[in-house]
Formats: sequence, structure tokens, C-alpha cells
Amino acid sequence: RRGRICVAKMRPILLKGHDGPLTCVKYNRDGDLVFSTCRRGRICVWYSDDGERLGTYNSGGKPGAVMQVDVNYHCDKLAAASMDQTGRIWDVETGKILREWKLDAGARGVSIALGDKRVAVLQDPFGDTPSCVKIFDIESFSEEPVQTIQMDYGCPKATRAMFGPSNERLIVSTEGGALLSYDVASGECIDERCDVEMEIPDITFSTDQMLFIAACKDNTATLYDTTTLEPLKTYKSDRPINSAAISPLMDHVVLGGGQSAADVTTTSSRAGKFQALFYHKIYETEVGKVGGHFGPINSLMFNPDGRSFVSGGEDGYLRIHHFDPEYYSLEQ
Repeated sequence: RRGRICVAKMRPILLKGHDGPLTCVKYNRDGDLVFSTCRRGRICVWYSDDGERLGTYNSGGKPGAVMQVDVNYHCDKLAAASMDQTGRIWDVETGKILREWKLDAGARGVSIALGDKRVAVLQDPFGDTPSCVKIFDIESFSEEPVQTIQMDYGCPKATRAMFGPSNERLIVSTEGGALLSYDVASGECIDERCDVEMEIPDITFSTDQMLFIAACKDNTATLYDTTTLEPLKTYKSDRPINSAAISPLMDHVVLGGGQSAADVTTTSSRAGKFQALFYHKIYETEVGKVGGHFGPINSLMFNPDGRSFVSGGEDGYLRIHHFDPEYYSLEQ
């Protein structure tokens, strides 16, 4: 073992602004704001340093579950994918809806392209039509996508679709454990890899987007090269993993998950294995864990400065952890 994280003095900021299970947590580029979403349709924004809630983004009517959000480079636009068959762009400061696109099925993922001119919305399959990624022009008022990337027939449902470096590739994960790399210009699948047989619920890029980590329900998370889709490191745990993130400051990754939400009511928080697990990025060894949630962790993310992280759980709570000085003295 190469040392353990000292968590005894860590005092998380516990935030309650949702009345349902959280689905996504997202820092802006500067790391001063945290956006959170839940299955009841609410989007909240918080100050990351003290947890003060700035406001809520309301779509009106009866909103569907918001599955993912993404914020642009200048933090003035927020994109959201909702299961009410809608993709939206919000003005971050005013809360006004700038764009709204109607889809044929629920939207499960969203990603804003570098340059802030286009957004990719991942649409769920419906009928005989498989999942697809619809790319919209943010600056245009057209309700039609400028491009549609269709998954192959028979392909398992896609769970995430993220723009890669320079918007040249679109990385897609599926419920069947496959990772697909699409050329954005042509819409063709140029690379495919299937190292696992269970769902990959989340993928997260490193700061430079040259690496990404894929969380998997088979109790592992794998670090991949974005260009080649070659697996570089695998982090093994004893619980299904719902989300993972790469530290921009230390050689660490953090994994979050836990047993199925259906069994949570009959299990204690310790037995349910709802802690956030820290692993050394190079040596693949566990270096520590942070508890607190009373249900599975559904989403987590490092602050872009690497000095804190946020987690969102099935219990409806956000927990913002600012690292103690002991964290930075760990062996590298």
C-alpha cells in the first residue's frame, strides 16, 4: 500500500435542493459553480466554495427527468438532456431558455462542442429505431439538427455521447459495454471496442481530453486513450460503478457507485458500499475512501483545480468535499 487519504478532518458540505435521485453533477470551467440535476426534472446551481444555492432552472409544465447537463467554456450557456423528449439551452445568469429542440424519444446525454457553436444530444431508441446523436447549431433558430449520427440496428442503448478533442470525434458508451468512436465530419464509426459485457453508465474526460475513464456495472472502471480506444489501466472494486473521474492535480481517480437502488432500503450505508473510492492512477491501488451517502453514488466530478470534488447520490443529496492538507502530501 502506498499510503491512505486522511479523511478524519474532512467536513463535507451537504446540500439538499432536489426531491429525487440525482443524475448528474457538473462543475463549470472555473470551478466556482456546481450544476446538479435529478429525476424529478429540477436543475440547481450552487457556489462550490460554500454550497450556497444560486437558483433553479425551470422549464415549465411537468418536466421530465434531466439526465445530464453540460456548461460551455464561458459559463453563459447550459445544455440539458431531458426525458421529456427535449434538449434545451439555458442562459446561465438569467435562467431563460434560449433554445429548445423536440426529439422523437427521451434525451439521455448532452455535450457542448469546443467553440460553443454546436451541441450533441443523445436520443434514446424508440420502436425499431436505435439510439442516435443529433447535433444542433446553438446559434441558429432552426429546430432541425444539422447532423444525425445513427447507431447500428441491434446496437444496445447508448448511455453517453461526448465530443472529443477538437470536435473531431464523438465517443459513445452503451448498455452492452461497448465504446464507439465516430468521426463527426462523416458520421461513420471509425473505432469500436468492447472490453466488458455490462453497462457503461458514464464516461468522463481528463482535462486535456486525451484520456477518459469509463465506469462499468461489472465493478470496474477503465482508463482509455481517446485516440485509439486502447485500455491503459483498470481499477477493480467490490461494487457496481456508476461514475468515475480523473483528478487534474494528483495521480488519482475517484469511483462512485454501490449496490442497486432497489435494495438500498434493506441495507445500511456501510454494507451498501456507497463510499467514493480513490485509486492511484498509475499503480491501480486503492488509496482511500470517503463515505457519507445513504444510497448509490450516481455522479461525481473533480473540481477543475483538483482541490475538491462533488458527488450526487440516489439519496437526493450533493456532497462537496474540500481536501485537507494531508491529501496533497500523499506519495505520488
